[in-house]
Amino acid sequence: MEPPLVSVVLPNRNHARYISRAIKALLGQTWPHLEILVVDDASTDDSREVVSQLFAGDARVQLLALDKHHGVSGAVQVGLTKARGEYIYIAAADDFVAPTFFERCVAEMTRFPTAGFCFSDPTEFREKDGQVVHFPLYLRDAPTYFDPEGLIALLCQNFFHMSANTGIYRLSAFRGAGGYIPELEWLSDWFVTIVIALRSGACYLPEQLTYVTMRDDSYSATNLCDTDKQRELVNRVVTLLSSPAYVDVAEPIHRAAILPEYHFRTLLWLLVTRQGRTFVSLRLVRRIAGRAIWSLLRPYAPIRMRRYIRKTAGVLAGSTKDEQS
Repeated sequence: MEPPLVSVVLPNRNHARYISRAIKALLGQTWPHLEILVVDDASTDDSREVVSQLFAGDARVQLLALDKHHGVSGAVQVGLTKARGEYIYIAAADDFVAPTFFERCVAEMTRFPTAGFCFSDPTEFREKDGQVVHFPLYLRDAPTYFDPEGLIALLCQNFFHMSANTGIYRLSAFRGAGGYIPELEWLSDWFVTIVIALRSGACYLPEQLTYVTMRDDSYSATNLCDTDKQRELVNRVVTLLSSPAYVDVAEPIHRAAILPEYHFRTLLWLLVTRQGRTFVSLRLVRRIAGRAIWSLLRPYAPIRMRRYIRKTAGVLAGSTKDEQS
């Protein structure tokens, strides 16, 4: 039996100065069974030339050049039509991964064939000073599989974010969840991750395997400042969760008080619509209030203190929950 193939979909728009680092990190994996689908989203810089010149001799790298701008989610969907692997990783042109990333994720997904997603601890690479900052989730001390009910119970007790960039999906689950839905724009990765995790469960690796480049002009940083657009996208999420295709995950999302953002404005957005009110709960109100207080204190809390608080939350939640490991 041949080892499973990992398909990497790497959307790119005008990131010529980063993309070679991202691709080299992918090609340097200890897991060699992969294909890298670089979807160039009508870049106006020399991104295509960089990819063609540096990686033309490696059959694992394919350049899919789009003539019109599709946006990140649309570009991912184009790559999804070409993906042949058992697993899929959605890469970012300005991020990079550790050499053992695929090997570790595939090993866990193989151990737990029902899992739809495998994620790890987030790590930031701060472009301004080159500093690397690791943010352990402290969910467990060893690799662990959480089935859907176990994951919901954990999320009820201990809020954490399963970052799409920190892991891989089972391709069948990714397609079944709709992939990156273009209408959700920058919330599409959050949505597909939550849907897959609540349907199939997820593996957690307490390891530092991926690096997100923190930039002031990044896609997420610039778009999250657009309050009107964010409100529109949150409403689209609520509408989707009320549709027949996703009604199975609406109840657990309500029960665990899971949202793409936690602000008092979000609560107001939910309260003004009938569909939105179905997701409001006492747990959600408490979570929003707690995160509001933490957002005021967080800038003054040293990294060590923040890690201690996160670890304490993880230990308290884990002490009362059963898991498979």
